[in-house]
Amino acid sequence: MIAVILTQVIDTLAGYKVVGHAKNSAQAMQFCEAQAPDLVILDLVLPGSTGLILLKKIKAKCPHAQVLIFSGNLNADIIRSALVLGVGGIIGKAATLDELKAAILAVSSGRAYLCAATSEVVRTIVRTPPGQMEKNPVLSRREQTVLRHIAAGLSSKEIAAKLGLSCYTVNNFRSRLSKKTGLHRAVQLSLYAARIGLVAEPDEPLQPAGR
Repeated sequence: MIAVILTQVIDTLAGYKVVGHAKNSAQAMQFCEAQAPDLVILDLVLPGSTGLILLKKIKAKCPHAQVLIFSGNLNADIIRSALVLGVGGIIGKAATLDELKAAILAVSSGRAYLCAATSEVVRTIVRTPPGQMEKNPVLSRREQTVLRHIAAGLSSKEIAAKLGLSCYTVNNFRSRLSKKTGLHRAVQLSLYAARIGLVAEPDEPLQPAGR
């Protein structure tokens, strides 16, 4: 449904056309490398990956492409991370069609665009004194390895098999990660892993770390 709406909106803009839709991150990268689009409209919730991980890959493989995040999953951490990764614009799914058009026109021409809600979050981030900014907790090497496997979509049982640990031990690591980060859902931990640079590229093996 969202893809249909986006296509209808883009079709009303002179000089713009849709060159492809991607259902997952792997397909998105294939399209980017094959079609070399000027603009990528990116959701943050994707099968097989997260939007921030895909954003990082797009900026690395297709640096010419402008990226507009169009998502309902926005918070201060995600917005901060997206800006650091070089996103061109951020707009929520509650935006009007006129706002969506304005965002597409702005970002595709190289100008930044933030919807009203995102702009307010950015103002809050800027106003926050450095000493009050959230600090990254210190993670052990094993905690980092478990976190990377969580970000890869593995279950506790699969992680245990890969690392030669019991499910009980892996669940203990997950509990410690949740306690240290304040995050409890796998998708939240995956986004956090992307934010702190722990996510491996598809061809990069995950090396078990020391306990």
